[in-house]
Amino acid sequence: MKLNRRKFLKAAGAASVFSLSCGIGDEEKQAGKRQRSGRPNILYILTDQWRAQALSCAGDKNIQTTNIDLLAKEGLFFARSYSNSPVCTPHRSMLMSGRYPSRTQVWQNNTLLSPDETCIAETFSDAGYNTGYIGKWHLDGPARPGNVRYRQGWQYWAGFNRGHNFNKGVYFTDSDKPISVPEGVFEPVHQTGLAIGFIKEKTASQKPWFLMVSFGGPHMPYTAPKKYMDMFNPEKFILRPNVKQMNAQQRKALHGYYAHCKCLDDNIGRIVAALKECGADENTLICFTSDHGDMHSSQGQSYKSKPWEESIGVPFIAKWPKGIPAGQTTDALFSTIDIYPTLCGLAGIPVPDGKDGLDCSGIVKGNDGKSAEAVFLMIGEPDSKNAWRGIRTERHTYACYPNQRAGYVLYDNRHDPYQLNNLLGKSEHKVLAAKMHKMLTDWMVRAGEPLAAKMDFTADKPAASEDNESAE
Repeated sequence: MKLNRRKFLKAAGAASVFSLSCGIGDEEKQAGKRQRSGRPNILYILTDQWRAQALSCAGDKNIQTTNIDLLAKEGLFFARSYSNSPVCTPHRSMLMSGRYPSRTQVWQNNTLLSPDETCIAETFSDAGYNTGYIGKWHLDGPARPGNVRYRQGWQYWAGFNRGHNFNKGVYFTDSDKPISVPEGVFEPVHQTGLAIGFIKEKTASQKPWFLMVSFGGPHMPYTAPKKYMDMFNPEKFILRPNVKQMNAQQRKALHGYYAHCKCLDDNIGRIVAALKECGADENTLICFTSDHGDMHSSQGQSYKSKPWEESIGVPFIAKWPKGIPAGQTTDALFSTIDIYPTLCGLAGIPVPDGKDGLDCSGIVKGNDGKSAEAVFLMIGEPDSKNAWRGIRTERHTYACYPNQRAGYVLYDNRHDPYQLNNLLGKSEHKVLAAKMHKMLTDWMVRAGEPLAAKMDFTADKPAASEDNESAE
Protein backbone atom coordinates (compact mmCIF):
# COMPACT_ATOMS: atom_id res chain seq x y z
CA MET A 1 0.00 0.00 0.00
CA LYS A 2 1.47 3.34 -1.05
CA LEU A 3 0.83 6.59 0.80
CA ASN A 4 1.57 10.15 -0.18
CA ARG A 5 3.11 12.36 2.49
CA ARG A 6 -0.11 14.20 3.27
CA LYS A 7 -1.81 10.94 4.17
CA PHE A 8 1.01 9.08 5.87
CA LEU A 9 -0.02 9.94 9.40
CA LYS A 10 -3.62 8.99 8.68
CA ALA A 11 -2.74 5.41 7.88
CA ALA A 12 -2.39 4.22 11.46
CA GLY A 13 -4.47 1.25 12.38
CA ALA A 14 -3.75 -0.97 9.40
CA ALA A 15 -5.93 -3.99 8.79
CA SER A 16 -5.92 -7.17 10.76
CA VAL A 17 -8.00 -10.27 10.21
CA PHE A 18 -10.70 -10.57 12.85
CA SER A 19 -11.72 -13.83 14.49
CA LEU A 20 -15.02 -14.98 13.03
CA SER A 21 -15.94 -17.47 15.71
CA CYS A 22 -15.95 -15.53 18.98
CA GLY A 23 -19.24 -14.78 20.67
CA ILE A 24 -20.63 -11.50 21.88
CA GLY A 25 -19.73 -10.99 25.52
CA ASP A 26 -21.08 -8.65 28.19
CA GLU A 27 -18.18 -6.27 27.61
CA GLU A 28 -19.13 -5.76 23.96
CA LYS A 29 -22.79 -5.29 24.89
CA GLN A 30 -21.94 -2.68 27.48
CA ALA A 31 -19.67 -0.90 25.02
CA GLY A 32 -22.53 -0.87 22.54
CA LYS A 33 -24.75 0.77 25.13
CA ARG A 34 -22.06 3.38 25.88
CA GLN A 35 -21.88 4.26 22.19
CA ARG A 36 -25.60 5.06 22.09
CA SER A 37 -25.02 8.49 23.57
CA GLY A 38 -22.46 9.60 20.97
CA ARG A 39 -22.17 9.93 17.22
CA PRO A 40 -23.69 7.04 15.29
CA ASN A 41 -21.74 4.11 14.01
CA ILE A 42 -22.18 3.79 10.25
CA LEU A 43 -22.65 0.52 8.41
CA TYR A 44 -22.65 1.27 4.69
CA ILE A 45 -23.65 -1.73 2.55
CA LEU A 46 -22.70 -1.16 -1.08
CA THR A 47 -23.77 -3.73 -3.65
CA ASP A 48 -22.80 -3.89 -7.31
CA GLN A 49 -25.43 -3.68 -10.05
CA TRP A 50 -28.53 -4.06 -7.82
CA ARG A 51 -31.22 -2.05 -9.57
CA ALA A 52 -33.80 -0.09 -7.58
CA GLN A 53 -36.69 -2.19 -8.85
CA ALA A 54 -35.32 -5.57 -7.64
CA LEU A 55 -36.67 -5.46 -4.08
CA SER A 56 -39.93 -6.84 -2.78
CA CYS A 57 -40.44 -3.58 -0.86
CA ALA A 58 -40.18 -1.81 -4.24
CA GLY A 59 -42.87 -4.04 -5.73
CA ASP A 60 -40.85 -6.81 -7.39
CA LYS A 61 -42.93 -10.00 -7.27
CA ASN A 62 -40.02 -12.22 -8.33
CA ILE A 63 -38.13 -12.06 -5.03
CA GLN A 64 -38.64 -11.68 -1.30
CA THR A 65 -35.88 -9.48 0.14
CA THR A 66 -37.01 -10.05 3.71
CA ASN A 67 -34.11 -8.46 5.59
CA ILE A 68 -33.78 -5.44 3.32
CA ASP A 69 -37.54 -4.91 3.48
CA LEU A 70 -37.23 -4.82 7.26
CA LEU A 71 -34.58 -2.08 7.01
CA ALA A 72 -37.04 -0.07 4.91
CA LYS A 73 -39.88 -0.73 7.33
CA GLU A 74 -37.78 0.41 10.27
CA GLY A 75 -36.12 3.33 8.45
CA LEU A 76 -36.35 5.57 5.39
CA PHE A 77 -36.86 4.39 1.80
CA PHE A 78 -35.75 6.71 -1.02
CA ALA A 79 -38.16 6.21 -3.91
CA ARG A 80 -36.00 8.34 -6.24
CA SER A 81 -32.37 7.44 -5.66
CA TYR A 82 -29.97 7.53 -8.61
CA SER A 83 -26.43 6.85 -9.68
CA ASN A 84 -25.03 10.00 -11.31
CA SER A 85 -22.82 7.86 -13.53
CA PRO A 86 -24.22 4.32 -13.79
CA VAL A 87 -20.97 2.40 -14.05
CA CYS A 88 -18.68 1.12 -11.28
CA THR A 89 -15.59 3.35 -11.03
CA PRO A 90 -17.17 6.79 -11.66
CA HIS A 91 -19.87 6.08 -9.08
CA ARG A 92 -17.33 4.96 -6.52
CA SER A 93 -15.13 7.98 -7.11
CA MET A 94 -18.08 10.29 -6.43
CA LEU A 95 -19.04 8.30 -3.34
CA MET A 96 -15.53 8.51 -1.91
CA SER A 97 -14.61 12.06 -2.98
CA GLY A 98 -17.97 13.84 -3.08
CA ARG A 99 -16.95 15.39 -6.41
CA TYR A 100 -18.04 15.01 -10.02
CA PRO A 101 -15.80 13.36 -12.63
CA SER A 102 -15.20 16.82 -14.09
CA ARG A 103 -13.17 17.52 -10.92
CA THR A 104 -11.53 14.12 -10.37
CA GLN A 105 -11.14 13.06 -14.04
CA VAL A 106 -12.55 9.64 -13.17
CA TRP A 107 -14.82 9.21 -16.20
CA GLN A 108 -14.62 5.49 -16.82
CA ASN A 109 -13.84 2.12 -15.27
CA ASN A 110 -10.31 1.11 -14.20
CA THR A 111 -9.23 4.69 -13.50
CA LEU A 112 -7.14 5.67 -10.48
CA LEU A 113 -8.77 8.03 -8.01
CA SER A 114 -6.02 10.47 -7.10
CA PRO A 115 -4.57 9.95 -3.60
CA ASP A 116 -4.69 13.73 -3.23
CA GLU A 117 -8.50 13.70 -3.09
CA THR A 118 -9.95 14.27 0.37
CA CYS A 119 -12.18 11.24 0.81
CA ILE A 120 -15.00 10.28 3.12
CA ALA A 121 -13.03 7.87 5.31
CA GLU A 122 -10.40 10.54 5.94
CA THR A 123 -13.08 12.99 7.06
CA PHE A 124 -14.55 10.43 9.47
CA SER A 125 -11.13 9.28 10.67
CA ASP A 126 -10.22 12.89 11.47
CA ALA A 127 -13.48 13.15 13.44
CA GLY A 128 -12.46 10.21 15.64
CA TYR A 129 -14.02 7.25 13.86
CA ASN A 130 -12.55 3.78 13.46
CA THR A 131 -12.94 3.08 9.74
CA GLY A 132 -12.99 -0.19 7.84
CA TYR A 133 -13.47 -1.37 4.28
CA ILE A 134 -14.33 -4.87 3.07
CA GLY A 135 -14.68 -6.01 -0.54
CA LYS A 136 -14.41 -4.56 -4.03
CA TRP A 137 -12.76 -1.13 -4.45
CA HIS A 138 -12.35 -0.49 -8.21
CA LEU A 139 -10.61 2.87 -7.83
CA ASP A 140 -6.97 1.83 -8.24
CA GLY A 141 -6.54 1.38 -11.97
CA PRO A 142 -6.81 -1.85 -13.97
CA ALA A 143 -5.15 -4.35 -11.58
CA ARG A 144 -7.27 -7.47 -10.98
CA PRO A 145 -7.78 -8.53 -8.28
CA GLY A 146 -5.10 -6.07 -7.22
CA ASN A 147 -3.83 -4.94 -3.84
CA VAL A 148 -5.07 -1.38 -3.48
CA ARG A 149 -2.23 1.13 -3.16
CA TYR A 150 -4.17 4.16 -1.92
CA ARG A 151 -6.80 3.32 0.65
CA GLN A 152 -7.99 6.89 1.17
CA GLY A 153 -8.40 6.83 4.95
CA TRP A 154 -9.80 3.33 5.50
CA GLN A 155 -7.86 1.94 8.47
CA TYR A 156 -9.00 -1.68 8.64
CA TRP A 157 -8.77 -3.24 5.19
CA ALA A 158 -9.91 -6.56 3.75
CA GLY A 159 -10.37 -5.71 0.11
CA PHE A 160 -9.17 -5.90 -3.48
CA ASN A 161 -9.31 -3.65 -6.49
CA ARG A 162 -11.67 -5.36 -8.92
CA GLY A 163 -13.13 -8.63 -10.17
CA HIS A 164 -16.12 -10.89 -9.51
CA ASN A 165 -14.66 -14.32 -8.82
CA PHE A 166 -17.32 -15.21 -6.28
CA ASN A 167 -16.36 -18.87 -5.95
CA LYS A 168 -12.59 -18.31 -5.68
CA GLY A 169 -12.30 -14.93 -4.05
CA VAL A 170 -9.12 -13.32 -2.76
CA TYR A 171 -8.46 -10.15 -0.80
CA PHE A 172 -5.61 -8.26 0.84
CA THR A 173 -5.08 -6.85 4.30
CA ASP A 174 -1.80 -5.19 5.31
CA SER A 175 0.59 -6.91 2.92
CA ASP A 176 0.96 -7.72 -0.76
CA LYS A 177 0.19 -11.37 -0.10
CA PRO A 178 -3.34 -12.29 -1.21
CA ILE A 179 -5.60 -14.16 1.20
CA SER A 180 -7.87 -16.74 -0.39
CA VAL A 181 -11.48 -17.11 0.65
CA PRO A 182 -11.77 -20.66 2.06
CA GLU A 183 -12.55 -23.25 -0.59
CA GLY A 184 -16.25 -23.85 -1.05
CA VAL A 185 -17.24 -20.58 0.64
CA PHE A 186 -19.14 -18.06 -1.49
CA GLU A 187 -17.31 -14.73 -1.34
CA PRO A 188 -20.17 -12.64 0.15
CA VAL A 189 -20.59 -15.19 2.95
CA HIS A 190 -16.93 -14.80 3.94
CA GLN A 191 -17.10 -11.01 3.64
CA THR A 192 -20.08 -11.04 5.98
CA GLY A 193 -17.99 -12.92 8.53
CA LEU A 194 -15.27 -10.29 8.27
CA ALA A 195 -17.86 -7.56 8.77
CA ILE A 196 -19.23 -9.24 11.88
CA GLY A 197 -15.69 -9.55 13.23
CA PHE A 198 -15.09 -5.83 12.70
CA ILE A 199 -18.37 -4.92 14.41
CA LYS A 200 -17.59 -7.10 17.43
CA GLU A 201 -14.12 -5.69 17.91
CA LYS A 202 -14.82 -2.02 17.24
CA THR A 203 -18.04 -1.90 19.24
CA ALA A 204 -15.94 -2.84 22.28
CA SER A 205 -14.04 0.45 21.95
CA GLN A 206 -15.17 3.91 23.03
CA LYS A 207 -14.92 5.30 19.51
CA PRO A 208 -17.67 5.21 16.88
CA TRP A 209 -16.94 3.22 13.75
CA PHE A 210 -17.67 3.50 10.03
CA LEU A 211 -17.63 0.22 8.09
CA MET A 212 -18.22 -0.02 4.35
CA VAL A 213 -19.04 -3.52 3.10
CA SER A 214 -18.69 -3.56 -0.68
CA PHE A 215 -20.26 -6.75 -2.01
CA GLY A 216 -19.39 -7.61 -5.62
CA GLY A 217 -22.85 -8.88 -6.53
CA PRO A 218 -25.39 -9.28 -7.98
CA HIS A 219 -23.07 -8.27 -10.83
CA MET A 220 -22.38 -10.81 -13.59
CA PRO A 221 -21.41 -13.68 -13.85
CA TYR A 222 -24.88 -13.95 -12.27
CA THR A 223 -24.22 -16.90 -10.02
CA ALA A 224 -25.08 -18.00 -6.49
CA PRO A 225 -24.90 -21.12 -4.31
CA LYS A 226 -27.23 -23.92 -5.39
CA LYS A 227 -29.68 -23.46 -2.54
CA TYR A 228 -30.39 -19.94 -3.78
CA MET A 229 -30.59 -20.95 -7.42
CA ASP A 230 -33.15 -23.59 -6.41
CA MET A 231 -35.42 -20.93 -4.89
CA PHE A 232 -36.35 -19.53 -8.32
CA ASN A 233 -38.04 -20.85 -11.47
CA PRO A 234 -36.87 -18.57 -14.28
CA GLU A 235 -39.79 -19.61 -16.48
CA LYS A 236 -42.16 -17.97 -14.02
CA PHE A 237 -40.43 -14.60 -13.77
CA ILE A 238 -42.73 -11.62 -14.25
CA LEU A 239 -40.93 -9.40 -16.76
CA ARG A 240 -41.10 -5.65 -16.75
CA PRO A 241 -43.49 -4.12 -19.32
CA ASN A 242 -40.56 -2.60 -21.23
CA VAL A 243 -39.05 -6.02 -21.91
CA LYS A 244 -40.17 -7.02 -25.40
CA GLN A 245 -38.44 -10.38 -25.41
CA MET A 246 -36.00 -12.40 -23.33
CA ASN A 247 -34.12 -15.38 -24.70
CA ALA A 248 -33.00 -18.41 -22.71
CA GLN A 249 -29.54 -17.01 -22.01
CA GLN A 250 -30.95 -13.71 -20.75
CA ARG A 251 -33.48 -15.53 -18.58
CA LYS A 252 -30.64 -17.62 -17.13
CA ALA A 253 -28.78 -14.42 -16.31
CA LEU A 254 -31.84 -13.01 -14.54
CA HIS A 255 -32.14 -16.29 -12.62
CA GLY A 256 -28.59 -15.95 -11.28
CA TYR A 257 -29.18 -12.27 -10.57
CA TYR A 258 -32.17 -12.86 -8.32
CA ALA A 259 -30.47 -15.81 -6.62
CA HIS A 260 -27.45 -13.64 -5.79
CA CYS A 261 -29.74 -10.88 -4.50
CA LYS A 262 -31.42 -13.38 -2.18
CA CYS A 263 -28.04 -14.60 -0.92
CA LEU A 264 -27.00 -11.03 -0.14
CA ASP A 265 -30.30 -10.37 1.61
CA ASP A 266 -29.67 -13.32 3.94
CA ASN A 267 -26.14 -12.14 4.72
CA ILE A 268 -27.32 -8.61 5.40
CA GLY A 269 -29.64 -10.22 7.93
CA ARG A 270 -26.61 -11.84 9.58
CA ILE A 271 -24.87 -8.49 9.93
CA VAL A 272 -27.93 -6.79 11.38
CA ALA A 273 -28.32 -9.63 13.88
CA ALA A 274 -24.70 -9.14 14.99
CA LEU A 275 -25.38 -5.45 15.60
CA LYS A 276 -28.26 -6.34 17.88
CA GLU A 277 -26.18 -8.90 19.75
CA CYS A 278 -23.56 -6.22 20.37
CA GLY A 279 -26.15 -3.78 21.65
CA ALA A 280 -25.03 -1.39 18.91
CA ASP A 281 -28.16 -1.44 16.76
CA GLU A 282 -29.90 1.61 18.27
CA ASN A 283 -27.08 4.01 17.47
CA THR A 284 -25.89 2.53 14.18
CA LEU A 285 -26.88 4.14 10.91
CA ILE A 286 -27.34 1.37 8.32
CA CYS A 287 -27.34 2.37 4.65
CA PHE A 288 -28.15 -0.10 1.87
CA THR A 289 -27.54 0.86 -1.74
CA SER A 290 -25.79 0.01 -5.04
CA ASP A 291 -23.40 1.66 -7.46
CA HIS A 292 -25.79 1.33 -10.44
CA GLY A 293 -28.56 -0.85 -11.80
CA ASP A 294 -28.91 -3.49 -14.51
CA MET A 295 -31.12 -3.38 -17.61
CA HIS A 296 -31.83 -7.14 -17.95
CA SER A 297 -33.52 -6.74 -21.36
CA SER A 298 -35.57 -3.65 -20.51
CA GLN A 299 -35.54 -1.43 -23.60
CA GLY A 300 -33.77 -4.35 -25.32
CA GLN A 301 -30.59 -3.49 -23.39
CA SER A 302 -28.15 -5.28 -21.08
CA TYR A 303 -25.99 -4.24 -18.12
CA LYS A 304 -25.74 -0.53 -17.25
CA SER A 305 -24.32 2.83 -18.50
CA LYS A 306 -27.69 3.87 -19.96
CA PRO A 307 -30.05 6.73 -18.99
CA TRP A 308 -33.08 4.48 -18.37
CA GLU A 309 -34.48 3.87 -14.89
CA GLU A 310 -33.26 0.28 -14.67
CA SER A 311 -29.68 1.51 -15.15
CA ILE A 312 -29.60 4.78 -13.20
CA GLY A 313 -32.04 3.81 -10.44
CA VAL A 314 -30.50 2.35 -7.28
CA PRO A 315 -31.96 1.45 -3.90
CA PHE A 316 -31.14 3.66 -0.97
CA ILE A 317 -32.45 2.74 2.46
CA ALA A 318 -31.33 4.33 5.72
CA LYS A 319 -32.14 2.97 9.18
CA TRP A 320 -31.04 4.57 12.44
CA PRO A 321 -33.40 3.94 15.37
CA LYS A 322 -32.02 6.84 17.36
CA GLY A 323 -32.14 9.38 14.54
CA ILE A 324 -34.51 8.37 11.71
CA PRO A 325 -38.29 7.91 12.07
CA ALA A 326 -39.37 4.41 11.09
CA GLY A 327 -41.56 3.51 8.13
CA GLN A 328 -40.91 6.61 6.03
CA THR A 329 -40.72 6.97 2.24
CA THR A 330 -39.47 10.09 0.50
CA ASP A 331 -39.84 11.18 -3.13
CA ALA A 332 -36.95 13.64 -2.77
CA LEU A 333 -34.31 13.28 -5.46
CA PHE A 334 -31.12 11.79 -4.03
CA SER A 335 -27.98 10.70 -5.86
CA THR A 336 -24.40 9.52 -5.44
CA ILE A 337 -22.98 13.01 -5.15
CA ASP A 338 -25.15 13.75 -2.07
CA ILE A 339 -24.04 10.75 -0.01
CA TYR A 340 -20.76 12.13 1.39
CA PRO A 341 -22.23 15.42 2.70
CA THR A 342 -25.39 13.69 3.93
CA LEU A 343 -23.45 11.16 6.02
CA CYS A 344 -21.39 14.03 7.44
CA GLY A 345 -24.59 15.86 8.33
CA LEU A 346 -26.08 12.83 10.05
CA ALA A 347 -22.90 12.36 12.09
CA GLY A 348 -22.58 16.04 12.97
CA ILE A 349 -19.31 16.41 11.08
CA PRO A 350 -18.59 19.55 9.01
CA VAL A 351 -18.58 18.89 5.27
CA PRO A 352 -15.15 19.65 3.78
CA ASP A 353 -14.95 22.47 1.27
CA GLY A 354 -15.23 21.70 -2.43
CA LYS A 355 -17.86 18.96 -2.32
CA ASP A 356 -20.46 19.03 -5.09
CA GLY A 357 -23.47 17.41 -3.43
CA LEU A 358 -26.12 18.48 -0.95
CA ASP A 359 -26.41 17.58 2.71
CA CYS A 360 -29.82 15.88 2.75
CA SER A 361 -29.63 14.87 6.42
CA GLY A 362 -32.70 16.96 7.21
CA ILE A 363 -34.76 14.89 4.79
CA VAL A 364 -33.33 11.67 6.18
CA LYS A 365 -34.30 12.67 9.72
CA GLY A 366 -37.85 13.39 8.61
CA ASN A 367 -37.52 17.16 8.80
CA ASP A 368 -37.88 19.73 6.08
CA GLY A 369 -34.71 19.67 4.09
CA LYS A 370 -33.26 20.72 0.79
CA SER A 371 -32.91 18.33 -2.13
CA ALA A 372 -31.72 18.88 -5.68
CA GLU A 373 -34.14 19.98 -8.40
CA ALA A 374 -32.54 17.42 -10.70
CA VAL A 375 -29.96 14.65 -10.80
CA PHE A 376 -27.06 15.26 -13.17
CA LEU A 377 -26.26 12.12 -15.20
CA MET A 378 -23.19 11.28 -17.29
CA ILE A 379 -21.36 8.52 -19.11
CA GLY A 380 -18.12 8.77 -21.08
CA GLU A 381 -15.04 10.94 -21.31
CA PRO A 382 -15.58 14.39 -22.81
CA ASP A 383 -13.76 13.52 -26.04
CA SER A 384 -15.77 10.35 -26.66
CA LYS A 385 -18.22 10.42 -29.55
CA ASN A 386 -20.67 8.33 -27.56
CA ALA A 387 -20.45 10.32 -24.34
CA TRP A 388 -23.91 11.25 -23.14
CA ARG A 389 -25.08 13.71 -20.51
CA GLY A 390 -28.51 13.94 -18.94
CA ILE A 391 -30.75 14.95 -16.07
CA ARG A 392 -33.50 13.26 -14.13
CA THR A 393 -36.01 15.65 -12.55
CA GLU A 394 -38.99 14.77 -10.38
CA ARG A 395 -40.98 14.16 -13.59
CA HIS A 396 -38.74 13.96 -16.64
CA THR A 397 -35.63 12.21 -17.96
CA TYR A 398 -33.59 13.89 -20.68
CA ALA A 399 -30.26 12.92 -22.23
CA CYS A 400 -28.25 13.92 -25.30
CA TYR A 401 -24.98 13.28 -27.13
CA PRO A 402 -23.07 16.62 -27.04
CA ASN A 403 -20.30 15.47 -29.40
CA GLN A 404 -22.86 14.27 -31.93
CA ARG A 405 -25.00 17.38 -31.41
CA ALA A 406 -27.98 15.12 -31.11
CA GLY A 407 -30.63 14.06 -28.66
CA TYR A 408 -30.94 10.67 -26.96
CA VAL A 409 -34.10 10.35 -24.85
CA LEU A 410 -36.88 12.45 -23.32
CA TYR A 411 -39.51 10.84 -21.13
CA ASP A 412 -42.41 11.96 -18.99
CA ASN A 413 -41.97 9.49 -16.15
CA ARG A 414 -45.18 10.49 -14.43
CA HIS A 415 -47.34 9.34 -17.35
CA ASP A 416 -44.86 6.85 -18.82
CA PRO A 417 -43.16 5.08 -15.87
CA TYR A 418 -41.69 2.32 -18.05
CA GLN A 419 -40.31 4.85 -20.55
CA LEU A 420 -41.99 3.41 -23.62
CA ASN A 421 -42.60 6.71 -25.41
CA ASN A 422 -39.55 8.79 -26.35
CA LEU A 423 -40.83 12.36 -26.75
CA LEU A 424 -37.86 13.68 -28.73
CA GLY A 425 -38.75 14.61 -32.30
CA LYS A 426 -42.42 15.16 -31.53
CA SER A 427 -43.53 18.69 -32.37
CA GLU A 428 -45.84 19.01 -29.37
CA HIS A 429 -42.88 18.46 -27.03
CA LYS A 430 -40.32 20.81 -28.62
CA VAL A 431 -40.73 23.40 -25.87
CA LEU A 432 -40.21 20.76 -23.19
CA ALA A 433 -37.13 19.43 -24.99
CA ALA A 434 -35.64 22.92 -25.18
CA LYS A 435 -36.36 23.53 -21.49
CA MET A 436 -34.71 20.29 -20.46
CA HIS A 437 -31.73 20.96 -22.73
CA LYS A 438 -31.24 24.37 -21.10
CA MET A 439 -31.53 22.87 -17.62
CA LEU A 440 -28.95 20.21 -18.46
CA THR A 441 -26.58 22.83 -19.87
CA ASP A 442 -26.87 24.85 -16.66
CA TRP A 443 -26.04 21.76 -14.59
CA MET A 444 -23.03 21.03 -16.79
CA VAL A 445 -21.71 24.57 -16.35
CA ARG A 446 -22.20 24.33 -12.59
CA ALA A 447 -20.29 21.05 -12.46
CA GLY A 448 -17.37 22.35 -14.54
CA GLU A 449 -18.26 19.90 -17.31
CA PRO A 450 -16.07 20.41 -20.43
CA LEU A 451 -18.89 19.38 -22.76
CA ALA A 452 -21.00 22.35 -21.67
CA ALA A 453 -19.27 24.31 -24.45
CA LYS A 454 -20.76 21.92 -27.02
CA MET A 455 -24.38 22.24 -25.96
CA ASP A 456 -25.26 24.99 -28.44
CA PHE A 457 -27.61 22.82 -30.50
CA THR A 458 -31.27 21.88 -30.52
CA ALA A 459 -32.01 18.29 -29.57
CA ASP A 460 -35.20 18.02 -31.60
CA LYS A 461 -34.86 14.34 -32.44
CA PRO A 462 -33.09 11.26 -31.07
CA ALA A 463 -29.82 10.09 -32.56
CA ALA A 464 -29.30 6.50 -33.56
CA SER A 465 -28.12 5.47 -30.11
CA GLU A 466 -24.55 4.26 -29.90
CA ASP A 467 -23.31 1.48 -27.67
CA ASN A 468 -21.96 2.66 -24.32
CA GLU A 469 -21.83 -0.91 -23.07
CA SER A 470 -19.72 -1.89 -20.12
CA ALA A 471 -19.89 -5.36 -18.63
CA GLU A 472 -17.08 -4.56 -16.13
